[in-house]
Amino acid sequence: MFETSVYLDNASSTRLDERVLEAMKPYFFEVYAVATSEFGYSMGIEAKEAQTRAREKLAGMLRAGPEEVVFTSGSTESSNMAIKGVALALGKKKGRHIITSKIEDFPVLASARALERDGFEVTYLEVDGDGIVDLDRLQESIKKETILVSIQHGNQEIGTVQDVEAIGQICMDDHVLFHTDATHTFRLLPIDAERV
Repeated sequence: MFETSVYLDNASSTRLDERVLEAMKPYFFEVYAVATSEFGYSMGIEAKEAQTRAREKLAGMLRAGPEEVVFTSGSTESSNMAIKGVALALGKKKGRHIITSKIEDFPVLASARALERDGFEVTYLEVDGDGIVDLDRLQESIKKETILVSIQHGNQEIGTVQDVEAIGQICMDDHVLFHTDATHTFRLLPIDAERV
């Protein structure tokens, strides 16, 4: 039925690579325990060791520390956790202003809108004809109450790649946290957590 179809939504959902399936089979059928060593049973310890190896490998790919890698169910949960987590942690202490762009992926925009309903101010930056955020406009939008900037690395619909290193530097200079969703660029384009 699908021999002649062309699938154009790989940015959202991609067929599982058979190599991934083979690599994961032991954790689906043999070592499927909760990844913990707290309870001292062998399957849990083995699962924890595998998780630790995966965390270290991923951290190396990102030039990050293993303690900086948090596993979630996917990009939607990750963005929600990052944006709402920062808002909850810093909203009463530092400020209630967040900056994002108008072309962010749904989870980022939905989190921003939810925070607006809770009294946060959100600045939605315009982009140019190529989908690029104006760095000067970003700099101008940061104020004393700004706690977070969330700009995706690569846009899955138009292919725009933002200069996340420059955005990260602007945020660092202004002591503002920076979140980027690199779901659609990871392993395709280099990203260095130390420079973002």
